[in-house]
Amino acid sequence: MSLNFSISFATGFHNLQKSEDNFWLFENELISFCAHQGLRDQMEDRMHSICDPITNLSIFSVFDGHGGDSVADYLESNYSSHVSTNILKNVAATDNENNFETTKKKITGCIHEIDRDIIKKDTSRIYTGSTLCSAVIQNNKYLTVANVGDSRAIASDSQGNCVVLTKDHKPSDAKEKQRIKEAGGVVTQEGEDCERVQGILAMTRSIGDASLKARKFLIVDPDVKTYDLTKEKFRYIIIASDGLFDVFEDEEIIQKANLYLKTNENQLFPKLAWFSCKDAIKHGTEDNVSILIIKLFL
Repeated sequence: MSLNFSISFATGFHNLQKSEDNFWLFENELISFCAHQGLRDQMEDRMHSICDPITNLSIFSVFDGHGGDSVADYLESNYSSHVSTNILKNVAATDNENNFETTKKKITGCIHEIDRDIIKKDTSRIYTGSTLCSAVIQNNKYLTVANVGDSRAIASDSQGNCVVLTKDHKPSDAKEKQRIKEAGGVVTQEGEDCERVQGILAMTRSIGDASLKARKFLIVDPDVKTYDLTKEKFRYIIIASDGLFDVFEDEEIIQKANLYLKTNENQLFPKLAWFSCKDAIKHGTEDNVSILIIKLFL
């Protein structure tokens, strides 16, 4: 079985209409997306997806805003175009394993550039920020996953097992905590609340949040990993904001998705994100929830 992203589309969160039961949905044969505001006063999650069979480049991303939605909005509008332009301009022959490192560098450079541009273009964004979790697929073969913050990407391997593709950037991580302390910052925790950088932010890396970056308490450096999909044979990838992971463990999410697909003989893949999102709401998540699922070897 070969991977073939043969349909063309580009869509973002702002292209979607909220349904009568308060879900945002986008569904086709390749991706399944669903979002819900949860119990929060505002919906600050965003997403953007493009699939271009002509250039053999696809980009799928989730952005979880905090302190407002302006940075997540900026990412929705600009991230995909920045990445696609830089990859297509600088990686001439994408069907080559040697270009893995070039692609990683270009994505990392785009993220740093966007982080700088966000404040240059609107200084009011100094106290707002966003996560970023993105999957870039080239030539139906090469997968590059980039992550900043605590949104997460997981996958089902060919046997239905859970594979975690990203690492959360949280103050509870010993290396992240040490880096913050060496920069002169502090990680605090009050009562049963989670640990926070300078008592403010529950993640150690983000896009935006310039007020915490002057002394490097917070950084934008992404973790970027690459995979050869002809070897990994992932059945599907789930990219989601932490509203999903607050109520389910990674393995549980994959098991539930596999059971749903098996029960429906894979015919209802487009509804998988809606099923998972509805399940998270049912199990009491309070945060915004955004779930983007990419169909690979199903």
